Amino acid sequence: MKKLFALLLALCLSIAAVAAFAEDEIGDYLAGHPEAAVYVSSWVAENGDWRVDCFNEDGGIKVGVIHRLGDNREDVWEYSTDIDQNGRLLAVPLGLHYQQDTVTNEWNVNYYEDGDAEFFINEDGKLVWKDLKEDAGKDLAFIKIGSFYGGRWMKGDIEVLFYDWYDGQYDIRLYQRGNDNAILKDAIVKGDYDAAADTISATVEFEGEEPFDVVFSHDENGNVVWTENGESTVLEFSYVTD
Repeated sequence: MKKLFALLLALCLSIAAVAAFAEDEIGDYLAGHPEAAVYVSSWVAENGDWRVDCFNEDGGIKVGVIHRLGDNREDVWEYSTDIDQNGRLLAVPLGLHYQQDTVTNEWNVNYYEDGDAEFFINEDGKLVWKDLKEDAGKDLAFIKIGSFYGGRWMKGDIEVLFYDWYDGQYDIRLYQRGNDNAILKDAIVKGDYDAAADTISATVEFEGEEPFDVVFSHDENGNVVWTENGESTVLEFSYVTD
């Protein structure tokens, strides 16, 4: 009986240890691989027509490569990657390549599901995509623009949308809606990204109002922070999808 109890106790401890290891290794990849944090960002090339988004996900870094084609179409490559001892992201050779409609997000074409790739940061600090399937990333080098791209955030009743990158700057829309969903005020501004500080600086001017300067940054939880006249406000994530 004592032997059986000891075996059961050892089994329970083993399960607990495995669960703790799994939570640390799978639940937060950067917790076990902090050196991969340098990749977690959006990166752009060809004036924003090519973009790479890198995310911290369960078990690795999720990488999406997007090529804007026009006419509401884009080509997309998706990979699950792991960082190697040389600091490169190596993809699991099951990468997807498809074309999708940017309005409906439906797939128009499914090219293949066995893509393979490597990603690394060169001596100029740019991201290089080595496509091992069809060499689609040849001659492309991506600059880092932070993790703002595509985000929608709320400051009270003002929505902030980081919707594009063009001519070396972020395109940012800020607007306020009324009770009937009508837009009460609207502004589209350019934002300058500072890679060293990981911030965006912009001057906002709503029609009929005085312009003001805003700096956007992130807090330790990844939320966007709005700083104006030395006062900072943590924005709330917006679930608006229109």
